[in-house]
Amino acid sequence: MIRRLRARIFALAVALGVGGGVASQVLVAAGSLTGGPRLPLVAGTALFGATLLAGAVVEAFARRALRDLATEAQNVARDTSQRIASGDAPPDDEVRQLAEWVNFLAEDAQRSHDALTRERSLLSAVAEGLNQGVIAVDGKHRIELINDTARQMLGVASSPLGEPLAEFVRVPQVFELIEGDEASTAEVELSGRVRTLIRVAHKYGGEGRVLLLEDVTAMRRLETVRRDFVANVSHELRTPVAVIRANAETLLAGAKDDPAISTRLMEGLHRNAERLARILADLLDLSRLDAGQYRLEIGNVPVRALTEQSMTAIEPQASKRNVVVEIAIPDDVAVRADPKALDQILVNLIDNGVKYTRAEGNVWVEARPTEDEVRIEVRDDGPGISAKHRERVFERFYRADPSRSREAGGTGLGLSIVKHLVESMNGEVGVEPNEPTGSIFWLRLPRARPSP
Repeated sequence: MIRRLRARIFALAVALGVGGGVASQVLVAAGSLTGGPRLPLVAGTALFGATLLAGAVVEAFARRALRDLATEAQNVARDTSQRIASGDAPPDDEVRQLAEWVNFLAEDAQRSHDALTRERSLLSAVAEGLNQGVIAVDGKHRIELINDTARQMLGVASSPLGEPLAEFVRVPQVFELIEGDEASTAEVELSGRVRTLIRVAHKYGGEGRVLLLEDVTAMRRLETVRRDFVANVSHELRTPVAVIRANAETLLAGAKDDPAISTRLMEGLHRNAERLARILADLLDLSRLDAGQYRLEIGNVPVRALTEQSMTAIEPQASKRNVVVEIAIPDDVAVRADPKALDQILVNLIDNGVKYTRAEGNVWVEARPTEDEVRIEVRDDGPGISAKHRERVFERFYRADPSRSREAGGTGLGLSIVKHLVESMNGEVGVEPNEPTGSIFWLRLPRARPSP
């Protein structure tokens, strides 16, 4: 535009100069007649100079207008919400038209930016709302998108956008999936022994991949527990059934006619039938607890009175092994619990203490109230439970010492029932070592509310 303006001004100046020259020649001719040749020449020169000066002024104003337009265009480029004011320029003014087109491009860019922001917000909301981890990488395996679930799985505290995925995932199988031509799935172990199912898909509209991570650690652990449970149930039921069948066949074969042998065989029948009944009863209780069919009637329960009631079922076993059970519970301590469920819990825990402590040993039952809870402990001075077994004693059919447990008549389900019942009453249960020897089985239950 400046060049065109300069060309027009120069053409005007030349035209005026030529015209001035012609006029001066005419004036010279006239002057020769009148005797004054210098005045027309001076007038032509002055007219040519004035033309050049006017052109310079016009060029300066045009430069200033374009400079202002460039400055405002830079402001619009930095902030697309700003606009260039057109002022009072006529509609056919070139500078005004240029400003209007810049405003149009800015509005279009603002609309595109708003749409992109909305799409990113929607994508982030969807990604953060997923229980699975989501990671998007470009063609060079740099992270473009990652949600909180994926960061937790990878153990990343900050936002690793733009960083290589290899800095956080060091499992070659993952990169083999990314480099593959087709969508694929694999199960790998990430940091912290987290079993993760990874699905890899192509990214629509460009290079790179999208990874969907699902934590299947708990699922695999439950599958293992289920397999162990089925195997343990089969084993536990097979033993008493085999004994009952063998004794019955022996009696039918003629041993019933020998009083000494028949008595021993029938005692074995009775003992194993009772064991089978206990296993089935415990399995039924666990099934009802899992299905939510075990109805609890929560109320204020005095702990000492209920513990003394539970002791009536344990005293014969304690007397047989000369185990002393001491109850150290204040009379005014009460918890929010179901009386039948708490009785079953205490019978299981105290009976375990009596069975597995040493002969002529000791079992202590204590309760310590806090502001909101009551901690009940059953301690013994037996051989105790090693650390590797303490983590699993509440699993179904798990036994730290299988031979001794079966000899004592346990089903392997009592502690699992205890855990279910305590958690159903909004409590916690656990086991700790008792120094110098023995174990402490503890449970915490909400403290009883004052009577109105």
